[in-house]
Amino acid sequence: MRKALLSLLVLATCFACNTADTLVYTQAGKIAARTGVVVVPRNFPKFTADDLTDMFRLDAQLGSFAVMRLNWNDPNRWDSARTLVALSDRQGLDSVLEFIPFKANELKGAALDPPKDVIAGAGGRVSLTNPVVADAFGKGVLEFAQLKPAFLGLGADVNLLALSDRAEFDAFAALYRTLYPRIKQISPATRVFVAFQWEAMTSQAADANRQVVDAFRPRLDLAAFVSEPRRSFAKPGPSAIPPDYYAPMSRFAAGLPIFIETQWPSDGSGGEANQVTFIRGLPRLMASVRPAMVAWSLLHDVRVLAIFAIRSGLITSDGTQKPAFAAFRDITDDRPSRSERAAEPSTTASRGEVSVASRAPDHFGIYMARLDGTDVRPLITSPDREMTHPRISPDGKRITFVRYNSRGKDGRATEDGGYENTEVMVMNLDGTGLESVVPPKRGVISSNGCWSPDGRSLIYISTDGTPAIRQIDLATRRITQAPIPSNLGIPADPHWERTKLVFPIKAQGNGADALWIVNADGTGAHQITHPTRSGRTPGLYGDFDPQLSPDESKVAFMRINGGTSWRQWVLDLVSGQERQLSPDDQIEGLAQWSSDGRLLVFRHIDFKNMTQTGIWRMRPDGGDRRMVPLPRGYLYNHPGFFPGDGSSDNARIVYSAIQTPGM
Repeated sequence: MRKALLSLLVLATCFACNTADTLVYTQAGKIAARTGVVVVPRNFPKFTADDLTDMFRLDAQLGSFAVMRLNWNDPNRWDSARTLVALSDRQGLDSVLEFIPFKANELKGAALDPPKDVIAGAGGRVSLTNPVVADAFGKGVLEFAQLKPAFLGLGADVNLLALSDRAEFDAFAALYRTLYPRIKQISPATRVFVAFQWEAMTSQAADANRQVVDAFRPRLDLAAFVSEPRRSFAKPGPSAIPPDYYAPMSRFAAGLPIFIETQWPSDGSGGEANQVTFIRGLPRLMASVRPAMVAWSLLHDVRVLAIFAIRSGLITSDGTQKPAFAAFRDITDDRPSRSERAAEPSTTASRGEVSVASRAPDHFGIYMARLDGTDVRPLITSPDREMTHPRISPDGKRITFVRYNSRGKDGRATEDGGYENTEVMVMNLDGTGLESVVPPKRGVISSNGCWSPDGRSLIYISTDGTPAIRQIDLATRRITQAPIPSNLGIPADPHWERTKLVFPIKAQGNGADALWIVNADGTGAHQITHPTRSGRTPGLYGDFDPQLSPDESKVAFMRINGGTSWRQWVLDLVSGQERQLSPDDQIEGLAQWSSDGRLLVFRHIDFKNMTQTGIWRMRPDGGDRRMVPLPRGYLYNHPGFFPGDGSSDNARIVYSAIQTPGM
């Protein structure tokens, strides 16, 4: 019971830990990541227009995006990019443009490889420290941005440049950070990144790798890695690759969505059989890192010389499909869909079917009761789908909540299955008008809805494109970004109270997540807590699920320092004083204010006395702590007061519940 309860509560207490980690999950023999291939046409370099068109048709059988690598030194790069993006879009594929300015020397290093005209104008100094060279590279990047691709990579194997020329690498990283906001001005929805060579990273110290990755922060939208595992496992073969081979990527990603380009050639020992073995093992390898995107490199083999070819393709250079093509197709269900474009979220949500909620006793439910434990009523129940984060509208007539759709082996969809495929629901309190206002999308998180003060819209967490807090107008269903600056980092757990919004921002590296506050018009954003990572216990660190008091003078929030050390705190915004309200030996959090600001309701866990686990109440100074006497046999969570009800024993509360015999 204790282990199961801990697992549930750690997942339930915050979204921030799931923003990147639950974008992907694996099922038996499948990868649920977005998939695609690095496209190369058959008969390259002597290909036809039909070969190009067919290339994207084949890609669409393998995933929902196409990776297009174009070298900076290619004089036809602009025309090629424009043609490729148009063909990709015609097939409904997201375009991943990779602008390659370097030439790698195996895993030993890399060097700048500019066009001939740039070399001629560089005056003998072919370096990004030369403004002539840097400006030429920037111009090429911004030309690509004009195409508004879903993703734009400004270099691959960039860590190899750091190995061979640290000064040149530093100049490149500085230029990247300068170009990032200029790209966003041209194409705000484009996700910008660089890619790191994974096998080279595995031979370097973790601190050295972290310094290379951090050189591009905070202006990375993805953590991208290029992997050629046969370099390390050629002799024993792909079956010898350990299941956690890619797991350390998560440490360097530090919360960013992970993009992996990988391959295994069909030449050498084992041939096509080893290539298929590697592909069929990808679900096992990806389970430890849970990437957002996986690309195979390449679609077709590439004949370089009459007697030499790069044979990592899924199809031979003359167009014959290898067994690897079917193998890769079989491990992914990802296919193009205009309604599921991950890089460019819809600006309007479709209207879902309106229905009436079930209220019969069942495994999952959302309930209301009085603060004294009387008048318990189910608002909605379900036998197989968990529902959490219930919040009552400002006029007290409607409710919003999160519903889960990723089913486990028992057929039930729960938080344990991850936040992906979640949907934001709205319903009248009488159970009528039940509707998914932000419908589920495969691999996308839509969660933790919060009402605007006028009740006309909701803000919620979304990973439909760049992770952000978005706002949906309930009348028009128009979706916009909430009034939160986009350059702060990855936000979560929003709360809107009259004139201000408060939210946590995911920490970079080994830091702790901190709280920020902003005016409702998007001005005045500033950090309000500064937690430190003082322990070494695995787990989360920092502040989560903040809630502004009705007079906007205080913030209730949860703080954790690794493990399961969730404690409830209150911050006085006037004095800056923080107060821990929870005993050190108990787990508490998810507090919500009464409308008069006199009480908090919160979730309480006491492993020494499980009969005391449930929903509790207390004053904002931590006094008058009492359990709300609700019926036994349930695990209760996510409590909240009804707006305008005050803090008397007659005040109404709302909460989620899971039938749990023995509780």
